[in-house]
Amino acid sequence: MEQPQDLRLSFSLSTWDQMRLAALMMFQRTLFLVFGLAWPVIGVVLALFALVSGLPAGAPMWRLVAFCFAFMPVLMAISGFGALAVARPMREPFNYAFDPAGVHVWTSAFQHSHAWPQIVRIRRVGGFLLLFFGPRQAHTIPLRALSAAQEAALMALAQAHGAGAGRR
Repeated sequence: MEQPQDLRLSFSLSTWDQMRLAALMMFQRTLFLVFGLAWPVIGVVLALFALVSGLPAGAPMWRLVAFCFAFMPVLMAISGFGALAVARPMREPFNYAFDPAGVHVWTSAFQHSHAWPQIVRIRRVGGFLLLFFGPRQAHTIPLRALSAAQEAALMALAQAHGAGAGRR
């Protein structure tokens, strides 16, 4: 088993990973989750009102109901394609190193580090391990890039050095 001090990863995010990640990150904030769920609820209420009220419901009402149901999927698609447009130049692999000092990431274009106490939350969601260092800002590691032993070593290292690993 690898020592936590020697934990290094190198991976590239596929197009599908980038699309999924854009959708996952949209719903990491409770307010946005409420906003996202409100649209279908409004659509159901409008449809029930149209069916139960006995008043004639014309095409504009049913268009509005369809808009309510389609709004969030369209918004997610726009967000996903936007993520692709922004991330398109980053085709080289991300290199990560995890040690007692924190999380270090680099490519030929940039490098930065976050100390473990700056990692406020760690979540395992949608095939990714997300190491949050701010609202909707996270280091994203695809679980396919980690073995079970590496994931356990990373979580142990994070918890031992004060990362928010207890909140999954």
